[in-house]
Amino acid sequence: MTIDYQLFKLLNQLAGQNPIFDQLVLLFSKYGPILFGLILVWLWFSNAQNQHENRKIVLYAVSIAILTLGIDKLIEMVYFRPRPFVNHSVILLLEKSNLDPSFPSNHAAGAFALAFALFWKRRKIGAVLILMACFMAFSRIFIGVHYPLDVLAGACIGLGVTYIVMWLIGLMEDTKKHREMYVK
Repeated sequence: MTIDYQLFKLLNQLAGQNPIFDQLVLLFSKYGPILFGLILVWLWFSNAQNQHENRKIVLYAVSIAILTLGIDKLIEMVYFRPRPFVNHSVILLLEKSNLDPSFPSNHAAGAFALAFALFWKRRKIGAVLILMACFMAFSRIFIGVHYPLDVLAGACIGLGVTYIVMWLIGLMEDTKKHREMYVK
């Protein structure tokens, strides 16, 4: 028995113990991405700090999330890992197709990509989104549709893509500043 499966079992066995908690976790797992989107919409229209900068951050975050999910899809095309309920007896709170791959978790990847992208430029709201992304990852295991390694891989892909994109943006901004210095 792998550590991945043991951790899955430990978290998934918590499901079915409290109907109210089950429903809260299930609702967040299903509709949490909408909450992330609403936060991005709020930031887009927010006048806090600098609205132009806020809009750039939202565009970066959405671009990073799209790129992250694209990488997830490429991985899914190359490697298929069955969902936990295919090979094990689990407490399943959400019906999913057994034809959908478990690895990596798209929910976790997208949530962490958005969270890390916002954290890069807006620490407070980014920290809140990182906590939400952690809860998203937990929820996917809790409801029985992902192993811990699936959500960890999603988080790592989200972090990696965010780091590379933000590093490239930093390079482009530095290059732009150098050009402006020499033009003057």
